[in-house]
Amino acid sequence: KNQLHLGGHNIAAPRLVCIDIQPYNTTQAPDRDDILNIGGFTDAVFNVVSAYLENDASRFVQEVESIKL
Repeated sequence: KNQLHLGGHNIAAPRLVCIDIQPYNTTQAPDRDDILNIGGFTDAVFNVVSAYLENDASRFVQEVESIKL
């Protein structure tokens, strides 16, 4: 409701990034377009989060695919 109130003021919609250092079968927040759930942690997390916050889908996909499993 608050986002409707703020509409038209060039304020970006809020996004949430949840980083589970030691992931399990559950997530901290439900899967939604405005929530990024990350399981585990390496330096690559910073590039993935940056791509997500920039809303650049192609860069986000490239960052995820570049991570060696």
